[in-house]
Amino acid sequence: AMTIVREEGFFALYKGSIPALFLVSHGGIQFVTYEFLKSQYAIYNEAYRLKKSSGRNRGTVAERLRDSLGYLMMGAVSKFVASTATYPLQVIKSRLQQRSQVVEMSDSTGEVVVSKRNYAGVMDCVTKTLKNEGVAGFFKGCI
Repeated sequence: AMTIVREEGFFALYKGSIPALFLVSHGGIQFVTYEFLKSQYAIYNEAYRLKKSSGRNRGTVAERLRDSLGYLMMGAVSKFVASTATYPLQVIKSRLQQRSQVVEMSDSTGEVVVSKRNYAGVMDCVTKTLKNEGVAGFFKGCI
C-alpha cells in the first residue's frame, strides 16, 4: 500500500471502487433470474402434474429427481446470467486497479510487450476499451 501511495498517490488506493459498488448488483441479478425461472418452472410443473393427475400427493422418485435437476439447472442458469451481465464491470474494475505498466502478449505478432495503460476514470476506461478492443474487450479472460 505504501508503494502505491508513494508512486501513484493516496487516491490510487480507491481506483476501481465505482465499478466495485455496481458489482453488488450481481447477487440481485442472480436472485431475480432464479425467481423468474422458478415461477416459470412452477407453471410448467403444475400443467404437467394436472395432465398426469394420478391422485397421488407425492411424486415418484423419478419426478422428484426431475424437480431437483430442474432447480439445479435454474441455479446454474441464473449464475451464468448474473456473471455474464456483471463481467464487464469486473474487467473495468481490474483495469482501473492495475499498475500503469502492463506486460501483455501482442495479438498481431505474439511477442511479449510492455504497454502503458492510463485511464482517467471509469468512462475513459470504457471508451478506450470499446475503441481499441470492441465489445469483446469487456469479456477478455472470460472466454
